Amino acid sequence: MAWSDRHLLWLLFRQDMRSLLGFSSLWITLIILSLLVGYSFVQALDLFSQASRTALAYPELGAGLNPVEGIFVPTLGAYYLVETLLLPFVVIRLVGQDRQTGNLKLLLQLPLSPMKLNIAKLAAVSVTGLLLAIPALVAIVAWQYLGGSLYAPELATLLLGHVLYTLAIACIAMFAATVSSTLASAAIICLSITLGSWVLDFAISSGDWPGWLSQASMTTLLRQFENGLLSSTNIILFLAIAALFFFLASVFLPAGRFLSSHLTAVFRGVLVFALAAWVAIQFPHYLDTTEDRRHSFNPADERALKALPAPLEITVHMNLDDSRLYDFQRSVLSRLRRLVPQLHIRYLESASKGLFGAPENDQYGLIEYRYQGRHDQSYSTSSREVLPLIHALAGQQVSPEPVPPYTGHPLVVEAHAVQWLFYLVIPLFFLFGAVIFRYPKLFYWRLES
Repeated sequence: MAWSDRHLLWLLFRQDMRSLLGFSSLWITLIILSLLVGYSFVQALDLFSQASRTALAYPELGAGLNPVEGIFVPTLGAYYLVETLLLPFVVIRLVGQDRQTGNLKLLLQLPLSPMKLNIAKLAAVSVTGLLLAIPALVAIVAWQYLGGSLYAPELATLLLGHVLYTLAIACIAMFAATVSSTLASAAIICLSITLGSWVLDFAISSGDWPGWLSQASMTTLLRQFENGLLSSTNIILFLAIAALFFFLASVFLPAGRFLSSHLTAVFRGVLVFALAAWVAIQFPHYLDTTEDRRHSFNPADERALKALPAPLEITVHMNLDDSRLYDFQRSVLSRLRRLVPQLHIRYLESASKGLFGAPENDQYGLIEYRYQGRHDQSYSTSSREVLPLIHALAGQQVSPEPVPPYTGHPLVVEAHAVQWLFYLVIPLFFLFGAVIFRYPKLFYWRLES
């Protein structure tokens, strides 16, 4: 890139930063975010304190008190709402105002490609994203000030998920603003995509649609990060979604091109996206970053399962809406999928006799295991019984390693000491920033006088 190109990009970046910081919608979004984060944080503290009182009286219940899961996942749920419903309007206005004012025609005359023009805007959005992080950082500091414990890898996984989700939403909003003639239609397109992802996740969780479609839902991808499971597949899919919509936004930015050229570029972009998604799904890598290792077996069991040379076949005689199957999926099957090199799972559903009738199949609830011609079966969905059964089929002798039990981090605190930070201090800070950047002449006049 020539020096003149870098200089132009820097000037465009500064201009986009000034535009963003001058938007009232940005500062309103930040104030709403602070209030939502504060409310979620206070509610999470109250619920965590109530559970901690019971755990302090009965220590065996303390294992369920994970600060990241109990405090910061619900607290950052406010970010999910803002990222999905409010942030797109800020990005759409930044990208769409050039088309509305006619500045886009002048920008396209510069010796910069449409992709470089969008890079400047995405960089400006990324920098202003630091303002979005302020309420979350205050919540983290407040929790530690109150004496709370934090497990950095698990918290970092949660924050990474929201960063990737925000990036994908920003690129989708850029695409919507590029292909729309008005800001209102751009908002409709963007919300159709983002809310459509949420509806897709709901349909999959209710069992109406096949589970493999969950890979297309950004809500499902984000939930993996909330659960503390770092997956290369989810990271690549988030980045691929962001890259696809950013590329499409760059393709459709210049108006007046022939439709055939647009379609050719779109086909290439979708092809690259599909290839990246296929590679990510076919070659997954996982890392359990949770402090309580809730996504992992004993290390000795994991090494034995990874060493299985032949396919392991599991036949489950349960309906997909059975709560026992949900527990089996969460505690056993999901972990086996990440560990066993060759795993084949088959579900055999049975029809019920009426709403409350028993299934017609006498084998309902049975789980069969086959490995190298050997067969065994069980009705248990607990890993304590399933793993010894699998090891016996494989002829393995596994001695579990001693793992210190997770005792949790119960803490009883009063939220009143910190709630004023979110309800008063941070909103006033954002309000002061809005006055400075929206009315700079007034501020400078006050300083001079």
